[in-house]
Amino acid sequence: MINQADDNADQQARRTTVPASTSALVNLQTTSVWQSWLAPLELVKNKQGTAAFDVFDQQAFAADVEGIFAGKQAKSEQRAALLELVKSTLASGRAALEEMLVSRRDGAVYVGAHAVLLDSIISGVVACARQHVFAAEPRFAVMAVGGYGRGELAPFSDIDLLFVMPQKQKKSDVEFVEFILYLLWDLGLSVGHASRTVNENIRAASEDVTICTSLLEMRPITGNEELSDQLLKAFKTWLSGQPVLDFVEAKLTERDQRHGRFGGTRYAVEPNVKDGKGGLRDLHTLFWITKYAYRLDHVQAILTVGILRSSEARAFAAAQRFLWTVRCFLHLHHGREDDRLSFDAQMQIAPQMGFSDRSGLRGVERFMKRYYLAARQVGNLTRIFCAALATDFDQRPRLNLRKFWVGGFSQRLNIKPFSLEGERLHLPDKLRFRDNRDLIIELFYLAQIHELDIHPDTLRRLTRAVRALTTADLQSPKTHERFLATLTDKRNPERVLRLMNEAGWLGKYLPDFGHIVGMMQFDMYHSYTVDEHTIKAVGNISDIEQGVLKTIAPVASRLIHELNSRQALFVAVLFHDIAKGRGGDHSVLGAEVAAQLCPLLGLNEETTETVVWLIRHHLLMSKTAFRYDLNDPQTISDFAAEVQSPERLKLLLVLTVADILAVGPEIWNGWKASLMRDLYSRSEAVLGGAAPSEVSAVAAADAMQATRQALAEWEDERFDAHAQLFYPSYWTNFSRESHLHHARLAEQFNAGEKKLLIDFKIDDDKESTILVVMAADHPGLFSRIVGAVAVAGCSIMNARINTRYDGTILDQFRIQDKDRQAVTDPQVQNRIAKIIEQSLAGDISLFGRLQERSAQITKRQKAMSVPPRVIVSNNRSNTHTVIEVNGADRPGLLYQITYHLVQLGLQINSATASTYGEKVVDVFYVKDVYGLKIEKEASQTKIKQTLMGVFDLQKAEASQNRTTP
Repeated sequence: MINQADDNADQQARRTTVPASTSALVNLQTTSVWQSWLAPLELVKNKQGTAAFDVFDQQAFAADVEGIFAGKQAKSEQRAALLELVKSTLASGRAALEEMLVSRRDGAVYVGAHAVLLDSIISGVVACARQHVFAAEPRFAVMAVGGYGRGELAPFSDIDLLFVMPQKQKKSDVEFVEFILYLLWDLGLSVGHASRTVNENIRAASEDVTICTSLLEMRPITGNEELSDQLLKAFKTWLSGQPVLDFVEAKLTERDQRHGRFGGTRYAVEPNVKDGKGGLRDLHTLFWITKYAYRLDHVQAILTVGILRSSEARAFAAAQRFLWTVRCFLHLHHGREDDRLSFDAQMQIAPQMGFSDRSGLRGVERFMKRYYLAARQVGNLTRIFCAALATDFDQRPRLNLRKFWVGGFSQRLNIKPFSLEGERLHLPDKLRFRDNRDLIIELFYLAQIHELDIHPDTLRRLTRAVRALTTADLQSPKTHERFLATLTDKRNPERVLRLMNEAGWLGKYLPDFGHIVGMMQFDMYHSYTVDEHTIKAVGNISDIEQGVLKTIAPVASRLIHELNSRQALFVAVLFHDIAKGRGGDHSVLGAEVAAQLCPLLGLNEETTETVVWLIRHHLLMSKTAFRYDLNDPQTISDFAAEVQSPERLKLLLVLTVADILAVGPEIWNGWKASLMRDLYSRSEAVLGGAAPSEVSAVAAADAMQATRQALAEWEDERFDAHAQLFYPSYWTNFSRESHLHHARLAEQFNAGEKKLLIDFKIDDDKESTILVVMAADHPGLFSRIVGAVAVAGCSIMNARINTRYDGTILDQFRIQDKDRQAVTDPQVQNRIAKIIEQSLAGDISLFGRLQERSAQITKRQKAMSVPPRVIVSNNRSNTHTVIEVNGADRPGLLYQITYHLVQLGLQINSATASTYGEKVVDVFYVKDVYGLKIEKEASQTKIKQTLMGVFDLQKAEASQNRTTP
């Protein structure tokens, strides 16, 4: 419990208990193991002499140096020999460290031992130069700063050195420094350095917060001890007179900007272990701020100033140690300083750190869950530090009119028993959450309805209480009522839901939600963990309702205000992915979980039924819209039959939009929005009583009429001649803008002698390029176009195939470059056009060229396992056989599939290509050579076997020499 006396004692301790020097620290041999993790350099130095920690033999190194300079070689030969000695010493030391890391899985030991190794090498080089090169003592001090100064050195971290120079420098001083630096650079080390006098260092610290930060962590390595002592004392004296809050605010602003550069969330699926939110740099920031504010000489002194309780300090040390370990393995995986925990790195590092498959989760998923929990712990620690700083240093008056209200703002808001401190909700010290558990949900509820922050100290106490309470303790009728009110509040609940989650309350209150907390979605499609994705989706629902997303989701923004089941929508979004990671279909399992949870929250039977249905079918609309032919009446009929009511249709559309928007940036686009609108409008008409075929016919007539009106300058005969060349499906296949564009292209094609037209147009969403090809139809044409796009290094998002009555094809493709952006480079467009022409003329073999590209799979793709699947169905369409191909995406895959479909004698009438990160789902509407569906089971089996063979690269390579179109 934190009571008033404890708080006052903590504050007094933080203000008065400041160690005078590192010598005041308790010897590491007498401290707990976890305490030693805070100071890895001292940990290793304390263990030196044992076999496990001997990574540098000082006596042997000195003897080898003596041997080099004992002979009569030229200076250049002596330097070369010295360099070779240092290289071999460093290499053997690092090899021993790597072996130690693999066996011990302890990043704290590695970073400390690596710093000790570099200290020893640098000291040895300076001693060599002093005795054999310059024959004089160095008049400067060599100090470590930055991470190296903290004694934390990952495998490929920078070596940051500060040369403290005498006030009056000599040429020999500069030459001595250069000798050291050039030797270190020749070792291949990344060395950052600065040479300044004591006074210059103090002046630089006062002018540049970055330099000031680096000096907070400086420590002497070798050289002139008098100068290093002078700088340490001068800096400490200067620091004692500096205002605390200016530095704190500068570092927190710097942190926020860094978070923005790395995605702004600690739950990214490929996080940056060092600079991402919740990463090591956040811990460093806390160290810097605390050392500056409380004038500490050493990081372990944090334990003496009362900021952290023992359990929190232990969590701090454990989180830091885990992140260090991950970073060390990560550097060794990449072979360079690369702190992005990529998918392929996750796959390799998880077993190295001892994470195996267990409890329905893959080892890599358990590893990443542990990572996210560590990152969340860093967030909790940040709040604790900020609370202490606010209490101890932020005495500035807050200018806010609320403070001048008569009678007190807190009374007018009726937030009792809480109070406002600095405009943040605060629980009085005499009250405890554990004595009145409903205070927890009341705090969150008040924070939501009044849009207030929670005081960090109160949130700290809440987090402690949650750890001590059980799920049964947290569940009460009032809690259920307040939670539902918070979730469905008209103001966006995303912020408060995230606070609930990061405090650990949400996962303990609803253990089913706790199962997905920190759960990795191990694919290249989702950008966030399951819990973060869910909370973002709830926030999207609120933004849709408030019109924030009206520009990109106009239909959803309109329909949400027509709903009669608003409560069901919010609950369904919160639970829609709650069964992920359990094995099986998470939609089906999630519906079962929701059927149990909804009554618990107080939902009636009707609302519960709606929630269960929405979760069971939350992928139905996106699957139908993005994969299947919306011009096929059967598609609309099947979808409408599943939905059954206009209310469900509206709910499903809004939920689907919010879900897709929460997957990650750039997933939602204008093309997907248009498909969703088409599916909604056609299904709405069918649910209103119209026949699916009539809906398509009316839509075709309306589209043709709209195009006619837009081409007002065309005579009737001219338009009729154009319009009558197209089947009705053409008019429902495209937007009015596309119809107008096609009309003008068709006139160019009809007037030209060359019966091939290739056109590129940047789509309105600016994220894709529309490729239109008009040509005389012949077998394999679609496949050749697809292959040409792939050879040029681009991918196809969607394809729509149309054949006019005169046999001319008008195929339209939505394409993107390798970075999933619009193809805007004219050279790339010209290359695609040229390859299409060459392929149609038989001048090049696409198959062979694409086999080479297919082998160019990235490490990220190799890390993903996507079992291939081929489905051949005659139930999805009355007129076509529908072939659905699922598998791992790779360059040229769509071409290889269509190539084999042509070889099987199939006509491709429409196609869609949907990419979900590393996974692709290609759907084709086909007929046989007679224009009929493929009915024979033997023919269907052959199709499946042939297309499954496409995913076997060895089979594909074996057929490379076949005759190709």
